[in-house]
Amino acid sequence: MKIGAWRAKVNKQLEEARAAGLIGSALAAEVDVYVAGEDCDVLARLGIDLRFVFITSRATVHRVATEAEQHIDVCASLHDKCERCWHYREDVGSDASHPTLCGRCVSNLFGNGEVRKYA
Repeated sequence: MKIGAWRAKVNKQLEEARAAGLIGSALAAEVDVYVAGEDCDVLARLGIDLRFVFITSRATVHRVATEAEQHIDVCASLHDKCERCWHYREDVGSDASHPTLCGRCVSNLFGNGEVRKYA
C-alpha cells in the first residue's frame, strides 16, 4: 500500500475522533499506526517526518506480524500547543525566553533550524 493510502486511512480515523469529540483538529492528535510488512518499512523510513505527512503532532509506526493486525490508534495530545506551528509538543515553553513556542520553532527562528529529510 502506498503512503497516500495510509494517509487516507489516518484521515478517516482522525475524522471519527473529531466526530466523537476526542480532538478538535488533526494537529491536536497523536497517531500510532500498526503496520505489517513492506508498508511498515516505507512508513518507518519517514521517521519523525511522518507527522507532517499525516498532519498530526506525533505519528509513530509499530510493526505487527500480519495485515489482519493492522490498525490505527488516535488520541488527543496531552501537550501544550505551540502558538507558531500549532503542533502540540512536550517542549512548548522549554525556552524561558519564548514560553509559548516549541523547541522546533525556537530553533527555526533563533537557531540553526530543524533538519527535515522528507516532508
